[in-house]
Amino acid sequence: MRSRLVFITNQLPYPPQSGGVIKSWRLLSFLAGRFDVEVISPLKGDDALHVGELQAALPAVKICAAPVERPRTALNFLRSLIAAPTLNAYRTANRELHITAAKAISTADLVLVDHLEAFPYVPKDTAIPVVLHQHNAEFAMWERSRAVAGNWSQRVVLSLEAARVKRFEVYACRRATMVLAAPNDQHELALAGVPLDRFKTTFHLGDDGGLAAPPLQYGDAGDNLLYVGTLSWPANSDGLIWFLAEVWPLLRAARPAITLDILGRGADDRLKAAVAKAGGATIHGFVDDIEPFYRKSRVFIAPLRFGSGTKVKVLTALYRGLPCVTTSYGTEGLDLVPGTEVLVADDAAGTAAHILALLSDRSKWESLRDASRQKAAHTYSWNLMLESHVKDFLGLIGRRS
Repeated sequence: MRSRLVFITNQLPYPPQSGGVIKSWRLLSFLAGRFDVEVISPLKGDDALHVGELQAALPAVKICAAPVERPRTALNFLRSLIAAPTLNAYRTANRELHITAAKAISTADLVLVDHLEAFPYVPKDTAIPVVLHQHNAEFAMWERSRAVAGNWSQRVVLSLEAARVKRFEVYACRRATMVLAAPNDQHELALAGVPLDRFKTTFHLGDDGGLAAPPLQYGDAGDNLLYVGTLSWPANSDGLIWFLAEVWPLLRAARPAITLDILGRGADDRLKAAVAKAGGATIHGFVDDIEPFYRKSRVFIAPLRFGSGTKVKVLTALYRGLPCVTTSYGTEGLDLVPGTEVLVADDAAGTAAHILALLSDRSKWESLRDASRQKAAHTYSWNLMLESHVKDFLGLIGRRS
């Protein structure tokens, strides 16, 4: 008889198109082949539209989901100070799902918490092993976002929330039996006080289906840039707004016909306004098939000014072989050679120079395409990593038995 696993996440892990959703989906679908899995998931944004698709993709998995609509507002921040350990934990909470989770865990063999903000769904008296899957060192994200905040009031709020997240994150990691985290996140969390023996190494590897596609051709694309990511994620939104304000004018001055396609869910009013003001950029939202956008684009951008963890969007571009221009945060946790497998700049002028070089230099473009794809194929393998995780999970269950 197979062991029972409760998979608690912060949003529906489907469709697997961008960001941490790809990692959550690959982990969930792999585990569904080896455990009897029950998913506990809040529904945010348009998640409710995709519950049936997830169920059809994993028919043996039991899915328990309920809508949670708490936007990132000042009022909800104040409410979270009373009702939850962090703002994102408050935005993920649902009373019905808390009851469902407690019932599911009472008869399970293992709990996997996918994202820190879902950890409050684990009852404090839970006796079975708990694995916490850290997509990022969350407190580091808040601390870094504070560093680029626009005014003093934002910095005060971000400082307060960074401290709250750090306390809760250390608590959750200490309470978990095992913590899955990328090496750079392990370093940050260890400095914050998490014992090193809690960690098992994991990576966010992106959608490697792009490796099966034929190589992209320079001549098929024009002066078009591509961005794919979850637009509601603060680091993504901030980076795009910075790019449109600081880098985009430099590119438009040099190549007036240049265009930018932005794919992903959850764009807020600030990002929409920045896109409208910039000209030449389009937010497409969620799209079923990204491949036509890869073929028409000459450069993938990942303009991040803060963040932590492995950047799935960067790896996904490498799998497909679309040359990528990013920042030092975009390559964090990845063994990539700048200038050979990816182009890196942390300022507007450097970013624009890299993009313009790829738009005009076919030899350089093809060299990056081939080198990045080769590195992704040979270094970042899903199956080896996921098999290792399953072995670790079964070891936890066996040790308890």
